[in-house]
Amino acid sequence: MSFENLAVRASGELLITSVVSPTLNSLDPTATTPTLTPVFTFPDATGLSGIGEIRPGVFAIIAAVRNGTTDVPGTASIWTVDFTTGKTPTARLGATIPTAGLANGLGVIPGDPDLVLIADAVLGLAWGVNVRTGNVSVFMQTPEMAPIGASAPAPVLGINGLHVQRGMLHFTNSQQQTFFRVPLAGGTVGTVGTGMFDDFTLDGRGRAWLATNPGSLTLISPLADGTFSEATVVNTTLNGPSSAAFGRKLGRETTTLFMTSRGGQIVSVDTSSED
Repeated sequence: MSFENLAVRASGELLITSVVSPTLNSLDPTATTPTLTPVFTFPDATGLSGIGEIRPGVFAIIAAVRNGTTDVPGTASIWTVDFTTGKTPTARLGATIPTAGLANGLGVIPGDPDLVLIADAVLGLAWGVNVRTGNVSVFMQTPEMAPIGASAPAPVLGINGLHVQRGMLHFTNSQQQTFFRVPLAGGTVGTVGTGMFDDFTLDGRGRAWLATNPGSLTLISPLADGTFSEATVVNTTLNGPSSAAFGRKLGRETTTLFMTSRGGQIVSVDTSSED
């Protein structure tokens, strides 16, 4: 199975999505034989993409009917899955995005658990979606979020992964092959790094760990002078890496980074040597 994205529960279990399956799966990486366990199958969808924890034990997930590299109009939806309600998690439809081109990455805004950001790779913008009220609006749209178009290598996809940290919106652009950041309140978009980046995660030191095609992991670190260093941490091990997230133990982040790939891999990377 091709894997698209993942999030990590406080228990350390991984929650994994796939664009070719409407079923959210979990996996215990500490098990002797880690096995995918179905959590919930979303109706009226053929695949899942971005996922993020909006409050402790509650995750927002993108579901849609995919037609190649676009969403079938009217099918993109944002659901929440609540693991705090008992042994069986509760799924609820939070909102639909009727005009979405391709709802891809999902970002959580610290301090605002009802609002999530959705990267639309076809339209080149970030939707703001309130999963409590169902309200949907364009949160931000810049030239750096847009695809280049037919003059660049296919697929024609722009903004991919996006995450918020310390008042800054970080995002990757597939066709522009660039990692950007911009103040969440709007302003000048800055270039952080270049590469064939997919989704990524940010650690507590402001460093970005990016799934990088065709098969590597890139670490981009902020420097004291305001510039950034870029290094390849893992090379040629992964088959189409798609996302990254740090493990958790007793609710705290660990130095083990988990990655998914379109080639069906779930890989753990020991990042302690980069501390």
